[in-house]
Amino acid sequence: MAVVLARLKLALQIGGARASGLGIVVFALAWALGILGGLVGGFLVAALDSGASPFGDLLVLLLFVAVFGAWLVLPIATPVPTSNIIDPAVLEQYPLSRAQQVGGLLLGGLVSPTAAATFLTAAGGVAAINAGPAERAVAVGGAVLFTVLCVASSSAVRSLFAEALSARRGRDVAVALSTLVIVALYVVPHLLRPLLGAAEDAGTILVTILTWTPPGAAAALGYVLAGGDVVGALARAGVVVASIAVALLLWSVALRLHVRGHSVRAVASGGRRSAAGLALVPLVLRGMRTGPTLAAASQHLRYYFFRAPRAAQFVVLGPVVGVMFAGTQVHSTGLVFAAAVGAVAMGASALLNLFGFDGRGVELTVQTGGSLASVLRGKILAVSLFLVPAVALLTIGLGLATGFADQIPLALVSALAALALSFAVGAACSAWNPYDQEAPQGDRSTISVRMLSAFALSFALVYGVGWLATWVQPVVPVEIVLGLGLVLAALAAVVSTRASGAFLDRNAGRLLAAFTPR
Repeated sequence: MAVVLARLKLALQIGGARASGLGIVVFALAWALGILGGLVGGFLVAALDSGASPFGDLLVLLLFVAVFGAWLVLPIATPVPTSNIIDPAVLEQYPLSRAQQVGGLLLGGLVSPTAAATFLTAAGGVAAINAGPAERAVAVGGAVLFTVLCVASSSAVRSLFAEALSARRGRDVAVALSTLVIVALYVVPHLLRPLLGAAEDAGTILVTILTWTPPGAAAALGYVLAGGDVVGALARAGVVVASIAVALLLWSVALRLHVRGHSVRAVASGGRRSAAGLALVPLVLRGMRTGPTLAAASQHLRYYFFRAPRAAQFVVLGPVVGVMFAGTQVHSTGLVFAAAVGAVAMGASALLNLFGFDGRGVELTVQTGGSLASVLRGKILAVSLFLVPAVALLTIGLGLATGFADQIPLALVSALAALALSFAVGAACSAWNPYDQEAPQGDRSTISVRMLSAFALSFALVYGVGWLATWVQPVVPVEIVLGLGLVLAALAAVVSTRASGAFLDRNAGRLLAAFTPR
């Protein structure tokens, strides 16, 4: 039964790819890139293992830890549609034991481009120079264990994270956890940089510590055995196997809790407030005229700050991602360009799928017969109420922190222009590529490619304007270039919003189909 479930999962993936020409291209390209990336990673591991130096061993261990960390982080930190998966809600319909469910999903997860890349990278020790037959066999076994560890741990995290989102306190914890993970991704490399500088001379302690972590133990099996420490190699293999068992157990627990309904949302208590204290229109919107635009803006703000955990995750992660993008650019390109990059990163995260949190509410919205263009304008207004101040604070704070205070006025202009471009791209993408953020319908790989393409377009426009400003700077003052860019970006945002709204009004059935289960 586990094999049948694995085949079902693969059939869903292949069937989704065949749904469109783009899906087939994405499916083939994903496998090609996975294999190519795995071969590159395996070549790097083989080169480092061939050097037989403590520093090379440290880099291999850090590579394994980084790959394992990516598997753990992605289900938490990327609220975007992933490849077709069978979630716990669907598994309720099958008369399978928990071992069959977990085993089937694990087998299906191992047959994927990402898992193939992981295995090929981890198996790089097979091609190391001067490795004997025993070391090569151990490298293959360690790669298999490492791949299973990554898939099982990632699936367990995904299931536990989804389970946490079904309870209010769990949602708060999950959003906070995802924020801490993103911050750690930015801070940890800066902390490790001086450590790696000293590791070339005295890194044996760090190497020893890493070899006892689950990913490091899988990486260290070969050279620990090559050093004659058979007991140490067996102990590290035990660490990996035990970690896989723990991940599978947590995965099984998450499935069991979901099926038994132990995580249902708490019902309202008897001491609820009166209706007078539950005004649906936030205070910041009270002066607007009553209509679809006001209703949509009010509803969208409540998604971000009260109701939808995924939406709250966007609000929290957006500034963090903006700081990461801008912080890596400011010292090399200056505050003006860095602020624009940070602004487009913040804007793209919240604008590319404005209908994504409506869920089945889209059906009611379409059935009312109201103007979807007004709904789109309301959602854009809601996002702008926190994005514009956030971008301004990012620009001012980054300028003061890095000593570029004199560039703050121009940086504000460039940041607002970049944000306006994000609004233009976001309005078009939301109308062209809407999907249910919680449970995407259709071919999710195609949805992801379209969304990432829109994200890339936003960055390409910013980089294009930055290149143009540098090219014409000897002739035209940068103030004029940025001012003209802001005007054109604002005009593009207005035109895109109007055109996208008209497209939605003409194709309301298309929006409805994107949110209708089938």
